Amino acid sequence: MDIKAFALNLLSRNPKIANNPQAQAYLNVIQSGDSAKGEEIARNLCATYGVTTDQAVNQAKQFFNL
Repeated sequence: MDIKAFALNLLSRNPKIANNPQAQAYLNVIQSGDSAKGEEIARNLCATYGVTTDQAVNQAKQFFNL
């Protein structure tokens, strides 16, 4: 099992995600590999939190020590 499959399996078994329709939609986008929909979700999240895409990427890099 690769890391993506492992992570998706863990997430899908989490009750907070399993019982959340929006989280399920996000998982479906990841599983389907729909990059256009993924980018749309990412842009919407950035707008919701008032950050640019560059700021969000930098925050993610810092969070994951990349």
